[in-house]
Amino acid sequence: MKRTLIASALLLAAPSFAADWQTIHTEHFNIHYSVEHADFAKSTAAELEIVRNKVLEQQNRALDKTVDVVVFDPLNAANGFALPTSNNPVMALFTTPPQSDTVISNSAGWQQLLVLHEYIHLVHLAQPTRNDWQQKVRGIWDLYDLTYSDTPRWVAEGYATLIESKMTGRGRLFDNYSESILREFAQQGALPTYGQLNGEQGFMGGSMAYLMGSRFLNWLEQNYSEQTLDSVWTRMQGVKTRDFDEAFSGVFGQSAAKLYRRFIAEYTYKAMQIEQGEVLLNSELWLELNLYASNPALSKDGSKIAIVERDKESNTKLIIYSTDDNIKAQEEFTKAQKELLENDAQDIPDTAPSVFKREQKQVLNQINRAGIANPQWVNSTTLYFNAYSNEESGIYNKVSDIFSYNTDTGNITQLTELAGIRRFSVTSNGETLYGEQIRDGYSELVKVDLNTQTITPLFTKSLETTYDYPILSPDETKLAYLSTSLNENWQLYIQDVGGNKQQLVPMPNGYQYLSQPSFSHNGESLYLVAGLNSATDIYNYNIESKTLSKLTQGQEAVAHPIEMADGSLLYFSITADGPNVKTLPKAINSSVVTELSANKKAPLLIVNEHTLPKAKIYTHQTTQQTNYNVLEQHATFALGTQYYSASTSLLDLSIKSSDLLKQLDLQAGYSTDLHDGALHGGYVQAKYNALDVKLKLALFDYNLNTSRQYQQSLNADMDARGGFAAISYPVKFGQLSLTPELAYNYTDYKQSHKNWTRLGVAQNWQYDRQDFVIGQSLYASWYDGSSKNNSWQGYDLAAKIFGKAFGIPLYANFSLKQRDDSSLALGGFSSNLINQQQNSEYVLSSELPFYSATAKRYQGYGGGFSFKEGMPWLYYKQHQLDGTVYAQSYGIKHQGDFSFGMGPAGINDLTFNMGLSRVEGDSFEDEMRAWLSFYYSL
Repeated sequence: MKRTLIASALLLAAPSFAADWQTIHTEHFNIHYSVEHADFAKSTAAELEIVRNKVLEQQNRALDKTVDVVVFDPLNAANGFALPTSNNPVMALFTTPPQSDTVISNSAGWQQLLVLHEYIHLVHLAQPTRNDWQQKVRGIWDLYDLTYSDTPRWVAEGYATLIESKMTGRGRLFDNYSESILREFAQQGALPTYGQLNGEQGFMGGSMAYLMGSRFLNWLEQNYSEQTLDSVWTRMQGVKTRDFDEAFSGVFGQSAAKLYRRFIAEYTYKAMQIEQGEVLLNSELWLELNLYASNPALSKDGSKIAIVERDKESNTKLIIYSTDDNIKAQEEFTKAQKELLENDAQDIPDTAPSVFKREQKQVLNQINRAGIANPQWVNSTTLYFNAYSNEESGIYNKVSDIFSYNTDTGNITQLTELAGIRRFSVTSNGETLYGEQIRDGYSELVKVDLNTQTITPLFTKSLETTYDYPILSPDETKLAYLSTSLNENWQLYIQDVGGNKQQLVPMPNGYQYLSQPSFSHNGESLYLVAGLNSATDIYNYNIESKTLSKLTQGQEAVAHPIEMADGSLLYFSITADGPNVKTLPKAINSSVVTELSANKKAPLLIVNEHTLPKAKIYTHQTTQQTNYNVLEQHATFALGTQYYSASTSLLDLSIKSSDLLKQLDLQAGYSTDLHDGALHGGYVQAKYNALDVKLKLALFDYNLNTSRQYQQSLNADMDARGGFAAISYPVKFGQLSLTPELAYNYTDYKQSHKNWTRLGVAQNWQYDRQDFVIGQSLYASWYDGSSKNNSWQGYDLAAKIFGKAFGIPLYANFSLKQRDDSSLALGGFSSNLINQQQNSEYVLSSELPFYSATAKRYQGYGGGFSFKEGMPWLYYKQHQLDGTVYAQSYGIKHQGDFSFGMGPAGINDLTFNMGLSRVEGDSFEDEMRAWLSFYYSL
């Protein structure tokens, strides 16, 4: 599970941390935060100690090590993660609260839920092992520590979710929304198998580790005992090494997979019993969708509906469908069946679908992976929607903004700039919108004047309150919105736009879930979805009569009700294959709700001595606070190895160190040749990233004897020692990035010395429309150098075009290097001793040995393609020296850099490179060559 946590968190965090950070020190935690999140961080400091004490009571376990906690908001969305190392445990808390229609909305407060869930991860997964020698290795090597115990994902997430619910009396175990969806899965025979619990495939596949994992573990505790399940965790940290399966089977006497089958059988049986007693819902399929869908928006004339859809490849599209029946598709189907029978009168024709797929009028792909959400029609040709823009200051990575889309021209226009607006409603003239703004952990209901970019809060902001789903009535005189405060359910309010008159919409007694309100066509009533007794239903509230009516009776998991012009109702019916759009007739039988909720308080389903106190925002400051200290370094042993069949092999041993936010990185090590002493030496590296200007320093001392390589080359025996320094200033303008650099190198050889100064710039740009991607990069630098015998100049130029067409990633590149009164050496591989950044005389190429040939002018051409993003590349490369082709190679390769962006030093700055290549040339024998490299480098 620790490996899975790393992979999952990489999707969430690659932040660029600014220098202006503070640290709060409590007895057991160091809370690091950017200054705009001070209020959230101060409250978190108190919450952390409360949670730790309660978890110690409940678990009889705690962490002896001080936990580093990062408070920030890289995605403008609700999330968090834990890095469960036993020596340097880390929690990351994202300050943006969840929206009402998520599986994490059922909590006493976002901060409390988040702190508890992530801390349980650490207590559960970061416990030291009782095996002395293994714990000693864990203590000196971060990477081994983090991957020591591969607990299944469903166990780690399921257990944290179980404890989250048991210690708060709310949470996902008791969530009506989650339960209604799982019940639907069960009734369709589609609950995940044991082998699918850890996966991400299928509709809500990634959520099943939390939802079904917690319910299975809860079933185990109820049918056996809490102590029995707890024994599994004790056995997993024993002197005898055991994985989860061994630890579990030894306690329960049978495998987790076998007991899970029994749990699924019981869960499905109960769900089927409920289905037998349900009244048939008089609804019809209206539109069948593909996997994930959300946020349907009906145009004001009722002719089109816009829906955001996402497929299994995470491609997100805004699709606009016609609301008319697809007569053309129906006619084509009828014609095809007629032709079938004409060709074979005894054949059996296809059964017609329940509804023919409605015509797609327009499709808008997300741009540059910015997402699409919450489409709102302004008029018949213009839609507003949410997408992310990037903030370059390092405080945030992504911020939710408003964009417009003209369906006639296809033009996209950004309307707000780093506003943090999530759900919103827009006036008919398109000039004003009401939305929920989220920045610095504060959720506010605001009015936005798009002409002047003026944002006006409607209420006083508080960390205790979250807003969602602001919607304007058809005549734009009323604003309905959802709001929740600590320890309360979500509430629905109606407020006059021009005044202060406010009305609370009553809810059914005992409800827990509430979301997705929408006005009727005449504005006289509101539709909404509420959860009660483990089911979700559609309700209607008449504003004048103040009457709440229930339109469904728990027959389906429902979402997003929208009234059509004829009074019928469109809604999402959530199935195991994803949501589909169904329609309810206007004359549906409804029942008036007479038992209404008496107050806003949410009842707790579990209350005992381990239940956390009521959620609270703590404002007092009782602990020490300091500026963030980059000198608080955590060191780790780092091991790397490199094998290149053309040249040699290296074993890299180093000590690597960094602060939590990777503002200062240090590494010192020694690389020794595993073949015949062809290359060996030591190095020291440092990198400072806290400022806008980036600094890098390196010292090196190496020996390269080319006669000892695997493959023959020119003879060279070099003892080199020296230093390298570089200063760079990366800047971004949307998708365009520029990085000017100034670098200096001094190298002392046995018989001479060399020094040079380099002035360069790297540029990169890309445009991504999912189905089609185009991008380019350019690097240019100029050298001015001198040696013992002469002065020299030179330049480097590299250009690359890359993209994707028909789903196939492609690239083509060109490089040119020129040295006057000096020479270039072709071949060899990049390492901490020799690399392209700090050594000007090398043209490194993995498939060739060091010093394969020398020249004053080098030209390289190449290109490649892959079958899918993230897969290895099939490539071709040609080398020309002084205008003559020296060699060409083709084969398969895969390479990349792995850096978490924060956390323990051992999980950052990893470089991976592998390949298999056919190498051909006139000056050597044609053959296959291979390489495999994995090492740390700053």
